[in-house]
Amino acid sequence: MARPRIAADRRALAIGDDATAPGFVGERLSERGIEVVVAVRGGPEPLPSLDGFDVLVPLGSVWSVDDPAFAWWMDTELATIRAAVEAGLPVLGICFGAQAMSAALGGVVGRAARPEIGWYTVESDVPDVIPPGPWFEWHGDTFTVPDGAVELARSPVGPQAFRVGPHLAVQFHPEVTGEILRSWVIDGHGELSRENLDGAAILAAGERHLPVARLACHRLVDHFLDSAFG
Repeated sequence: MARPRIAADRRALAIGDDATAPGFVGERLSERGIEVVVAVRGGPEPLPSLDGFDVLVPLGSVWSVDDPAFAWWMDTELATIRAAVEAGLPVLGICFGAQAMSAALGGVVGRAARPEIGWYTVESDVPDVIPPGPWFEWHGDTFTVPDGAVELARSPVGPQAFRVGPHLAVQFHPEVTGEILRSWVIDGHGELSRENLDGAAILAAGERHLPVARLACHRLVDHFLDSAFG
């Protein structure tokens, strides 16, 4: 059954970079009546003010939150996340965005014991919100759940989701579409080779998993919005 649209004139600010896009998350936000505006982190233009936005969505990135080489823009993104949380502006952090949420709220981000690249299942405490999967993952960092947050899902590598108030962070990539997946496999062929992973097999698995993953993404976004806006 279709969910009701959120009140008119709602807008979401998605923070991404050249390799990221809102994908299925943006699709569902739009279906729920929320305009999605994408800002580029580390670009020539500063991040826009949160004024006029109702949702913040920090997306994934090829960079690391704790890399000092990127502190010149990372500090601004962390400050934007903190400002959103303090203002009660709902934040949905995805992969790098989840790591940034952890860091912004006092958690610790660092290298994972091993990368997670491909289609994975997770151990979920809230399967109606975050089903076990399969979810697509591509990350080499992990994070701690900040004080005051509730861990919702995990894998052997580390936390996979946490919630604090109306804010939700997920380590996996619910936004991934077929187009996004293909571009990542092409651009990341070097890393895949180093990890002895088969890009063609990842794409073939995507053909099987993406229809279910899209519905799971929509369910996740619906829960996020319904919790935030009632």
